[in-house]
Amino acid sequence: MTLDYPSILFFLAVNNLFIIALFIYQYFYQHKQWYLLLVALGITFQTVAILTYTNRDLLPPLLALRINNFLMISCFAFTSFGLVSFNGKMRIKLLWIFAVFTFLFYSAILIAEENYTMLSITRIISCSFFYGIGAYYLFFNKNKYKFSILLSGVLLLYSIFQLIRAFQIYQMGDSYVFLQNSTFNNWFLIISILVISAISIGFMMLLKEADQKTILKKNKIIEQDKLELEALNQTQNKLFSIIAHDLRSPFNNILCLSELLSEKVSTAENSDSEEFVDLINTTAKNTLSLLDNLLNWAKSQTGELGFSPKKINLSEVILHIIELKIPQAKAKDISLHFSTTDEIELSTDENILGTILRNLISNAIKFTNPGGHIDVAATTNQDHVEISISDNGVGMDEKTIHKIFDLSTNVTLPGTANEKGSGLGLVLCREFVKKLDGHLWVESEKGKGSNFKFTLPLNIPIPKLAKIA
Repeated sequence: MTLDYPSILFFLAVNNLFIIALFIYQYFYQHKQWYLLLVALGITFQTVAILTYTNRDLLPPLLALRINNFLMISCFAFTSFGLVSFNGKMRIKLLWIFAVFTFLFYSAILIAEENYTMLSITRIISCSFFYGIGAYYLFFNKNKYKFSILLSGVLLLYSIFQLIRAFQIYQMGDSYVFLQNSTFNNWFLIISILVISAISIGFMMLLKEADQKTILKKNKIIEQDKLELEALNQTQNKLFSIIAHDLRSPFNNILCLSELLSEKVSTAENSDSEEFVDLINTTAKNTLSLLDNLLNWAKSQTGELGFSPKKINLSEVILHIIELKIPQAKAKDISLHFSTTDEIELSTDENILGTILRNLISNAIKFTNPGGHIDVAATTNQDHVEISISDNGVGMDEKTIHKIFDLSTNVTLPGTANEKGSGLGLVLCREFVKKLDGHLWVESEKGKGSNFKFTLPLNIPIPKLAKIA
């Protein structure tokens, strides 16, 4: 069997170019790992060596020979080291071994370059050496990848084949001529092409297998983290339950007792005691309000806040909230009024709406000076209702307006009577208005009061209702 060697070498070069393009594609669009470029560089060196050999007449014979041998030895070293680095680990000791033996093999070639038989044997043994090390590291990889073992088998068989070829060339002695028409040389070319293709395909499959194992490992970690988060959520829910039931009840008792004590003290002639009792009552109310806000905020963030829309009379809801807030307003001598042109009915969640109104009215009382006034108004506009809570208090500048609805800025300004706050109330209002499919904004000017407005639909459409629920 004879072959047209220029055609075979051309086919080998074209095959290498395809493999180089494949590895470069993998680098830019799949793995972005340095070892892919290392393998591509090794195969590139082999391709350049082939082109140098086929065009050896264009260069001085000695220069062409040295370039060709240097590229071939570098090809074996780069390709093998790139293959054993498939997991991204830089094996420094192995790198030094490869560098030292590349130098030794090339030095031996320079010494024997006038003896073509020894030159070929040295080059073939270098190939067997580097690929043999690659086979060893791939086989004994601790992760035991299936394609790692298969790839090591291919490299080992090719290394043995090269040793047999080196032995045959040694026996032939000076009669050996590189790529002379012979059955053995024919099989060498065919096997070389097959091995390069098999190594490339096997390496890609190895990377895919490694990716799959990595994904499985990450999925196990995610599943474990999920179980831990579920356990934490259960603990959190228990904590919320304790706060909601076991902590709110004592606060309600404190409020009731402080109100009874306030009535008793008001009949006695002890102004100091009355002042202290009022302070206890106000502190308990503020703390309970903060507790309610924290619970509502936690429920809104965890998706546990229920939504139960029903037909309500807006005036009745607003008047009920105002009635609850009148004692707080009287303590600062602030007048609190509600005006509406007609009876307004809408479909919404009464509890959520009540939380919004309580927070906005409390906020208005907090930042209104003693003797001031607060007006609550409601008007309808086509399919929406607009509710406004306006005051003649301290007002805000543009910078403050942009911060008050952002929890990360943590704006907690003291009130006109030095009332404290958490900065959570207005953030909660905006969240709840959105949940009711509405919009909240504020119009304010420094020193001229503020007007908080929000709109709500009179009837929530079915798609919106499903989204909110």
